[in-house]
Amino acid sequence: MDKLKLLLIFTFFISACSANAPDSSTPVSPSVDQISKSAIEISCQDLRNPAYQQSILNAINEIRQHPRHCGQKLYPAVAPLVWNSHLYNSAFAQSEDMAKYNFLGHISTAGLDLKARLKLYHFKGRGGGENVARGQKNLNEVMATWLASPVHCANLMHPKFTDYALACTSDRSAKQKAYWTQQFGVL
Repeated sequence: MDKLKLLLIFTFFISACSANAPDSSTPVSPSVDQISKSAIEISCQDLRNPAYQQSILNAINEIRQHPRHCGQKLYPAVAPLVWNSHLYNSAFAQSEDMAKYNFLGHISTAGLDLKARLKLYHFKGRGGGENVARGQKNLNEVMATWLASPVHCANLMHPKFTDYALACTSDRSAKQKAYWTQQFGVL
């Protein structure tokens, strides 16, 4: 776990990108505007800014490029993921639903499971996975939580996943509890 903390604490430099990219797999391209923030500082509210997508993707891909034990199972290093705007829209909707109705789960209050939500948000892939969490204050905390869980860690290290997005929103309580949704897809 110390390696993860070191990984997520160093500062990521990211490029701003267009929120109106037409492609479903939105690689973040370099631009003049740059934002720098350490992963420990990237909060739930920051994730609404598309400029942070590359920082998040860098953190995920850094984790995936090294073999890792998820519980008792050893996963080899796996290929990097690309950001997908359809997955982001689906993940954001799930986070909003969980925050509004104060629950943590993979079935929306409308009764939609991940497969149905991916279809609703026009993800054209052949499958996916999802991690959800509640209460973590920043990217570093939520990633540490998911990596400590064998099932969530397995999603992060799944070799067939090609696409990725992470979304978060806060509830309306005084504490503004964060609801995180991480989605993976196979194109």
